[in-house]
Formats: sequence, structure tokens, C-alpha cells
Amino acid sequence: MVSKYFSLAWLLVLNLLLLTSCLNSNNEDLEYSPDAQIYAFSLSSATDTSDVLPATKFTIDQVNGKIFNQEPLPYLFQVDSVVLNITGSSTYNSYTLVQLKLRPDSTYNWIQADSVAISRLEKIITTAPDGITKKTYDFQLNIYQEDPYLLQWKQKSPGYLPAPVVSQKTIAFKGQFITYFNSGTATKAMSTAIGDGTAWTALSLTGLPSTLRLSSLVPTDDAVYGLDTTTGIVYQSANGINWSQVVTTNTIKAIYGVLPSATQGKILAAAEMNGELTFVQTDNFSVLKPMNKLPANLPVRDFSATRADITSSYSKYLILSGGATTDSSLNNNIWILLENNGTISSIPSRISNTVPLQGSSLFFYDDKTYLMTTSSDKNVLMSSQNYGLDWITAADNQVFPSGFTRRTNTSIVTDAGNNVWIFGGISATQTQLTDVWKGRLSKYATN
Repeated sequence: MVSKYFSLAWLLVLNLLLLTSCLNSNNEDLEYSPDAQIYAFSLSSATDTSDVLPATKFTIDQVNGKIFNQEPLPYLFQVDSVVLNITGSSTYNSYTLVQLKLRPDSTYNWIQADSVAISRLEKIITTAPDGITKKTYDFQLNIYQEDPYLLQWKQKSPGYLPAPVVSQKTIAFKGQFITYFNSGTATKAMSTAIGDGTAWTALSLTGLPSTLRLSSLVPTDDAVYGLDTTTGIVYQSANGINWSQVVTTNTIKAIYGVLPSATQGKILAAAEMNGELTFVQTDNFSVLKPMNKLPANLPVRDFSATRADITSSYSKYLILSGGATTDSSLNNNIWILLENNGTISSIPSRISNTVPLQGSSLFFYDDKTYLMTTSSDKNVLMSSQNYGLDWITAADNQVFPSGFTRRTNTSIVTDAGNNVWIFGGISATQTQLTDVWKGRLSKYATN
């Protein structure tokens, strides 16, 4: 009996010894990760009532050890303290230690629930699960130091066209601003490098008649096109200087512009076909692709046009304002044109009928459609964030300077440097203006 109990006890002791041995062996073989990198980072704050911080994307530069927000936070944004959300290679036991260095000279061990004085945060130091490997990140919270939507204007030239000037239009084409103007007897032109606006050179034009309607000029990547509305003849130029007629199968009545995402020709125009005005698409007017009938109240001359083409969106439109229809009635609406299943849809905007549209100018800037119009003795800007459907008057940070003469029928061009250029126009006394203005949002000033 004693022998039986002794055997059982001995067997139990052996099992315990084996179990202990296995545990010791596992502990000795276990390797802890040397990865101290931060893989995700975000901020939150109870005082951030607009939820700006949760929507802020932070860039983690592993090579240079930096964490920063590429898009600055709004102007005047401020919170006293934040909660850091730091994620490592594992959601469980990512680090053995995280330290925060605050300005001017304090360092402390961080835990998840800590409130951090974000304006003082300078560095984040992480220690990997192995307890040895460390990684240091410089932290930078970027906030706009001035109103990013302040539109600042500067006059580049008080006058650059020789008198007399009866009409004018400026386009951007192949690295140049070209101003075409009618002197009363001939069509002439001056050019300057895009981005300059001060040093202008006279161009010796050939083949361009004095009867060409300058408001019809449309540049593409390859050529400039214009329409003589008295004859319906289209003129083209590959360099903006030497012009020639284009033989068309039908009489052209209007050139609307380059239609984004067009499938049957990049240029949208109107042509006479079977006794009706019809939308046509074409690449160079040698071949016209008929679309649908033109609405009777759509302008065919002296309108302003701009493309609404956002690279991050599938929505791409051609927008028109002002001008006159085929029966010379004034167009008092803004029209949004787009190709839809092989036809051109014409959508009227919901802009107030009290907004003066005759002589207004459209342009596309900062992913918004802008309209320059008049109000009593000054010009005002309006903007649309839904491609011209609804409009609001621009805020006080986007008013024209006191030295800016009220005008209509001006040429407005934007460039790749996020600048807005205004060329000439007609004053309230019906005088042709020949000055140049350059504007830019302050958020692009450092770019």
C-alpha cells in the first residue's frame, strides 16, 4: 500500500519537473519585437467642438523621424490640450515605453489617458517591446498663420495696350498671355510670358480679319479658334500669330469652349443644321459631330465661359453667363453644360435674377466656380461650390482693393501657380481699360 502511494507521488513530482522545464524553455526562447515605429497617429480633444482634429490626416515620415499634418489646421484654430492616439506594429503591447518631450525642457512617460499640451509637444520617443530599440519623432502641428482664403491683389501694369482699343480679349496659350484687341480698323495683339504681366511684346498677326468677334476666341492645347460672326467662318492658329480659315461643313454660330470629358470632340460649338441650331462636338472644326438641338434661350455670342474640371471628381462641366441669344435677347442666367449619354444637357443655375450677368466674367479657381459681377459702384465676386448651380457672395476677405476700377467684360485667366489674372475690361463710362491685376489666395503664397 505504501509502495502504491509512493509511486503516485513520484509520478506527480516528475510531471511538475517536466512542466517547469518546458515553461523555462519557452521563456528563454521568446523574442520581443525591436520595432519601435509609429504606424498610425491622430489627435482628439473635448474642446474641439467642430471635430477638426479627428479629420486631420497626419504624415509619418519614418526615414526622417517626423510626424506632421500636411494640410494646416484652420486659421485661429486653438485647443489647450489633446489626447494622443498612437498605434504601433501591434495593437497589443506595441511599446514598453513612450516618452513625450515638451517645450521648453520637460520629458515625461506617457500613458493613453494623458492630456497633452499640444502647443508644447516637440518630440515623441518610443521604446520597442524588446526594451532596447528606440525611435524619436519630431512633432509639428501646422496651423494657418493668416487667413488662407484672403484673396490679395496687386496691379502688375497700369496700361499695356496702345490706343485706340475698341474691344479686347486675353487668353493663355502655349506659355504666353496673348491679348487680342481691335483698334477700329484692324485686329492686333500683344503677348507676355505667363507669370509676368509687365513686359509685353507686339505680335505681327497675319490672316486675322478685323471682323472677328474677339469674345469668341477659344484656346486648346494645340490651337486657338475664333469666329467671324458676320460670315460664320472659323479661323485657327497653331501659334496665335498666323491665322487661316477652317473649311466647315456647316455654318458655325457659337464656340462655347473645351468641354471636359467630351467623348466626340473636345470643343463644344453650335452650328446650323437642317434649319436648326444644333450642338456639335469637334476637335478642329474639320469634322462636326451633331448632338441635340440648342435651347432657344442659350447665348450664342458675347457670353463668358469657364470649365469646371476637378481632378478628384467625375463631375466636369462647361459654364456660361451673360451674352445674347440668336434673336438678340439678353441671357440673364448661368447655364451648366455637360455631355450625358450622347446629348448635351443645359442646366440653368439657381442664381438670383437680381445679379447683373451682362458683362460678367466666369473663372474656375481653388476647385470653385467664381463669377465677377457688379454692384453699384464696384465689382464683387460670387462663388459656387456645386459647379455653378447655387451662388453666394464672397466674404469680406475676397473684395477688390480700393484702387480697382469698376468694370465689365474683363478677361480672367488662372495659371498653374494658383494665380488669378485680370486683364482690362470696360469702365462704367464705357472706356476700355488696359490694366493688369494679379490675385492669389494667401494659402498659396508660400507655394
